[in-house]
Amino acid sequence: MTSQPPTAAAERLLDEACGWVGKMHSGHFAPDAQQQLAAWRATDASHEQAWQKALALWQGMEQLRGRRIPGAEPLLTERNRKPAARGRHDIKRRAYLAAACCAALAVSLAAYYPPQLWQADYLTQKGEQRRISLADGSRVTLNSGSAVELHFDGTVRRIELLQGEAFFEVAKDADRPFIVSTDGPEIRAVGTAFDVHRLAGRTDVELVEGVVELQDAAHKHRLRLQAGQAASIGAGNIDIQPQPRAENMALWRDGLLQFDGLPLGAAVAQINRYRPGKVVLLNQTLAETRISGLFRLDALDQAVTSLQTAVPQLQIVQITPYLLVLR
Repeated sequence: MTSQPPTAAAERLLDEACGWVGKMHSGHFAPDAQQQLAAWRATDASHEQAWQKALALWQGMEQLRGRRIPGAEPLLTERNRKPAARGRHDIKRRAYLAAACCAALAVSLAAYYPPQLWQADYLTQKGEQRRISLADGSRVTLNSGSAVELHFDGTVRRIELLQGEAFFEVAKDADRPFIVSTDGPEIRAVGTAFDVHRLAGRTDVELVEGVVELQDAAHKHRLRLQAGQAASIGAGNIDIQPQPRAENMALWRDGLLQFDGLPLGAAVAQINRYRPGKVVLLNQTLAETRISGLFRLDALDQAVTSLQTAVPQLQIVQITPYLLVLR
């Protein structure tokens, strides 16, 4: 299964589904409305998927029902006012409020967890790493800000890397190939150890041991990697990368971050993958300056200071402990 980034159409369908959920819980849901909802859900698979997400959002709000909301108490002048009888207008209002709450929750969740991550079985936050033992004996180590979805059955072991980077140590099973996919590109192995990093427009692979077969997103090119090799998979191409040293592959698993002639702009982006907050490079004239170094992931402020040592004209301004500006 491949994950697609949220589109305007998907967001519109989720809004419509939230509207239907609100109407259903408004206390006035006529039989003809039920038929209209059934027809809406049956339009295609995307409509039903949006409906299931809206239901899940609504159910997630159950724990809030009945709780006191600060500021919701009536004013003194309102407390003795006789409540008005509920009419059709009030029913509609309740439906709109329910739909609005559902949609607001959807927006809030999307801000912290993009829709493509809702299907994740395992994920990590920024600066977090996690090691997972799978049912078949394989192991997956997730890097900072990463997510995977598992699809194991009797014939295949498939993992979708939804975001970020992961290191795979694959248990041998000749009857069930082990496949890692990243929205098109695929890495197929039987018993091996390799690193996969999903980036915008490409997937980088480093093979520590064993053999893997790569396939591009268009399914037009295949390539076998041998231990110690690295490659980059694009939409319609696979490129072998300069062979890295075996001891330098996936150093993040050892809590280390290495720059080997990396442009300053790319180095700052790497630091931002792990460090809480944000480092902003304002001086773009220095962005292509090459730097090298080995740093601990739990001491990245020292890495930022080392950037100034490597590029003396660089100035570091601390706005807050979480916001550093390089100029």
